Amino acid sequence: MATSKNKWVPYLFLLPGVLLFLGVGVYSVGFSILLSFYNWSGIDFSTARFEGLANFRQFLLGDDPIVTQNFYKALLHNALIAVFQVAIVVPVSLVLAFTLQNTKMAALYRTIYFLPMIASGVAIFYVWKGLFEPAGALNALFAWLGMDFLVVPGGMLGTSSTSLAGIILTTIWGGLPGTLILYYAGLTSIDPTLYEAASVDGASKATLIWRITWPLLKPITLIAVIQMVNGAFQTFENVFIMTGGGPGGSSEVIGTLVYRTAFLDNDYGLASAIGWVSFLVTGAIAIFSIRSFQADI
Repeated sequence: MATSKNKWVPYLFLLPGVLLFLGVGVYSVGFSILLSFYNWSGIDFSTARFEGLANFRQFLLGDDPIVTQNFYKALLHNALIAVFQVAIVVPVSLVLAFTLQNTKMAALYRTIYFLPMIASGVAIFYVWKGLFEPAGALNALFAWLGMDFLVVPGGMLGTSSTSLAGIILTTIWGGLPGTLILYYAGLTSIDPTLYEAASVDGASKATLIWRITWPLLKPITLIAVIQMVNGAFQTFENVFIMTGGGPGGSSEVIGTLVYRTAFLDNDYGLASAIGWVSFLVTGAIAIFSIRSFQADI
């Protein structure tokens, strides 16, 4: 039995991590909130000027029309990424999970499908960038198949009308493995006797899926949707590497807008304000998703 003197030892081991979290995490969050009310160029905080809600009015209410247009355009792009990712990844992952459950080589296929999650994101996005180049593999494939109407002379990422589509494709590709594993784990955890009892009562395969499988997978779907929406509104790495938000802002997202505002325009207060509004939007969508699914669970 541990003595009263030794019961504090585990907490002492936790202390360095807690202090690091408080010193770096909490301080950074607090400073970012404070910064959103200031005008600061990032050189010396003694030169910062308190602006109140001016930073928020600048991009939310149109005080600066250009900044406002860039913000809502970037927010729309994040929303489109989230919508397409959820609409495509959820059904495709569910179908693949059903396929894996009924194949003898499930372990091999799970490994193959999971590879995108363990590969280096930077390296993968440079590969995608090469595929989308004007002389890249995608245009070459379409030309070889005689589908010239799908060939983009300037490359998918170099053309304003298609650059966001390229970003969405890479986001969908990256979101499939995690969602697939979630659904596969959910399917394997369902009690087989539920299907057996329903089959005895004459339930069809479609009825089994609709009445048993889907309701039991709704909590997993909720987790997957929240993860994808959160990831969509935090999109940065693939956009920064592949397009930088261009051409002409056609693939700009909140992450690249914040980066450009802070590190290129040297307006750290405005960048912090944009970041926190994006955080609130993401949180509101997550709460709405939770309540929508809980009503049916």
